[in-house]
Amino acid sequence: MRGTSVRLIFKPRGFTILEVLIAALLVGVGMFAIMEAFNRGYFGIGTVEDYNLALSLTEERLEQVKDASFASVSSSARAAVSGFSDFDQQVVVTSPHADLKQVAVTTYWQVPGGEKNTSLTTYVVNN
Repeated sequence: MRGTSVRLIFKPRGFTILEVLIAALLVGVGMFAIMEAFNRGYFGIGTVEDYNLALSLTEERLEQVKDASFASVSSSARAAVSGFSDFDQQVVVTSPHADLKQVAVTTYWQVPGGEKNTSLTTYVVNN
């Protein structure tokens, strides 16, 4: 065999620096999005817990009013809920008829950026 040479063609393997930077950027953006979603979900749970507690406190106060005698059902000014300093309650009683009282119980609590409230209404009849 007469002077045959084998020429190897070298193909570079690996990634360029630009490809690595673009991949790092995409991973960073994805991680930021996941962390932001987790953060919103975490604080959203607290909001739901506060709402559920406020609703339970409102229902409890409404049951107390319903269990009282007709003559003792009266309005009360907004005041802190005993044992729950972050919540305030107000009871408003109106009498659309002599033997009927409409009772509205509202519970208030603070959230970032303002105040939230939940309200329930019932009627009490003089038997």
